[in-house]
Parts: sequence; C-alpha cells; structure tokens
Amino acid sequence: MINIEGGVFMSLKRGIVELVDYNEDWQEEYKKEEKLLKNVLGEKIKEIYHIGSTSIPGLKAKPVIDILIVINDFDEIQEIEKELSPYDYENRGHQGVEDRYFFAKGPEEARSHYVHFVEPSSNTYYNQIYFKRYLLEHQEYIKKYCDLKQELASKYANERPKYTKGKNEFITNVINLAKEEYDD
Repeated sequence: MINIEGGVFMSLKRGIVELVDYNEDWQEEYKKEEKLLKNVLGEKIKEIYHIGSTSIPGLKAKPVIDILIVINDFDEIQEIEKELSPYDYENRGHQGVEDRYFFAKGPEEARSHYVHFVEPSSNTYYNQIYFKRYLLEHQEYIKKYCDLKQELASKYANERPKYTKGKNEFITNVINLAKEEYDD
C-alpha cells in the first residue's frame, strides 16, 4: 500500500494479479489524477474517462486506476510522454493494442494508474465505453465478471497475461451485447 496525498491507496506490482473489494476512494483518486492530467496536458485532452474495474461500484479490482484519454492524433504521443515523465508516467507503447498507447504510473513494484490514449472513434474507445456502460446498466453482469475475475486471479496470481487472456471471451461477449443494444 502507498500513501497518496494523505489517503491510503493500493498499488500493484507489475505482472501480479491481486484483486481487492471495491473501494469508494477510487472515485476520488480518479478525480485527483484527472485534475493533474488536465493541468499537464491541457487542450490535448479531448475526452477523459475513469474506466476499468475501479470505475464500477461493487466490482472487485486490481488496485490500479485506469483512465481513458482521447487525443486528436497519435503524433502528439512523444510530446505527451515528455510532459508526463516528471509525474512518474512511463510510455509502454501499444502493448498489443494497435489503436492505443498505454502509460503506467509508478515504479514496477507499485503501479498506481494506467492511462490509455486513443484517437477519436477508435475501436478501443468504443469497447471501453460500451463495456463499462453495459455493466453499469446490467448489474447481473457485474457479479458474473467478479466471479470470473476471482477464479482467474486464484489460478493465475503470478501470470497476468494468462489472467487477462482468461477474461477476453467474457469481455468480448459483453461488448457485443452492448453494441447490439446501443448501436442504431
């Protein structure tokens, strides 16, 4: 656990899977980081969202805040990297997802925030927004997702890639349900 501006906030070592119960403080931690990012990046940010499991009340999560930021163009990434470097952010590249750049905050033994930079109308943008919206509007899927995550975390505590891969089918199914419901 690390202490951020007077509040206790969990962090996670890179590559490890550890789930904790939902914590209402995550919303406040997101708001603090959103303010910082807006101050540092200014008009480069077109949209910003709290995403991932820490953004969904009642869902167990890895104790890392995920943030989605829409920027106009990936040509801005090098400048963004320079601007975020003093705040302990590391550009980790695409990480296997070609339509986003992934930044991690904190040392490898204590990651606290992940920022996903996307361009407008990218698949990753829609998938993240649809997935969160669907879970929030269909509470039964929160329990299903929580159960799956707990099962996978127990099985793959030290193998984050296998944990992540194990969630793919569920996530894809929810995104497809969301597209059916939300797309006209």
